[in-house]
Amino acid sequence: MSITKRAAGKINLLLDLTGTFADGYHGIYTVMQSVGIYDTVTVETAPQGLSLTCDIEKSLQQVDGIFPAIPCDARNTAYQAALRFGAYTGIEVRANIHIEKSIPGGAGMAGGSADAAAVLCALNELYRTGLSARQLCRIGAKVGADVPFCILGGTQLCMNIGELMAPMPPLTGYDVVFVKPKCSVSTKAAYDAFDALQNVRHPAKEAAVNAYMRGDMEQFFSLAANVFEQAVEVPGRAEIKAVMRACGCEFTQMTGSGSVVYGLFADPGKARDCVKALTNSGRHVFCVPLTEKGIL
Repeated sequence: MSITKRAAGKINLLLDLTGTFADGYHGIYTVMQSVGIYDTVTVETAPQGLSLTCDIEKSLQQVDGIFPAIPCDARNTAYQAALRFGAYTGIEVRANIHIEKSIPGGAGMAGGSADAAAVLCALNELYRTGLSARQLCRIGAKVGADVPFCILGGTQLCMNIGELMAPMPPLTGYDVVFVKPKCSVSTKAAYDAFDALQNVRHPAKEAAVNAYMRGDMEQFFSLAANVFEQAVEVPGRAEIKAVMRACGCEFTQMTGSGSVVYGLFADPGKARDCVKALTNSGRHVFCVPLTEKGIL
């Protein structure tokens, strides 16, 4: 028996780090939004053991540098999710996991976390454990900060280590243009770079969220920021942003710990013009809609 799930990527509309806990984890304060680019994750029961395979060849043939090396063992977050599911339920998970990658790696789009979320949802159905979304999020939080969000999807205010979430009104009416440079950014390296910063400029996050809740997107976009932009260097980021603004985007910034830069466009025609303007720049450029679901 097998179950296949589509796992959506995400963007951070706002991202701040609020401190470090005793266990070394960083506190986050972020507004995350699901976007319509998906990894496809298939979980199939097996006679024994746990295995994972990953298909990235088609994507790599199309554009060089989309994915860093992706481990297919216990270092992979999808594999870790299966182990955590087994530990939580007391079930010996015997399954083959296969991932077809479309979400760029090392991009700040939660590709690994989305895969982990899909595995948890698939195993819940496969073993008929009937775990609630809250229970799945509790397991997911032990795998990674973005996994609980990837389970629920939509538009969420996420805090602490990602396990505290509050739904926000859906963001609608925008297409998202993405630019993925050939470089990828390690999450650990990004956090280490942040820790080395002095005089960090934190965004006015509460004021930004209040503006969003009032429906004042102009004010929200003026206040929202990603604190990692002060710590992570992405080649050509300023140039990409300038092109997006020139093409008429409403808002542009780096997502997560990088390296993807995105722009929100209220006019689909302007989004298409932006894709044309940035294509053939040696980077991976694509446009997708927003979505209200994390796992399909």
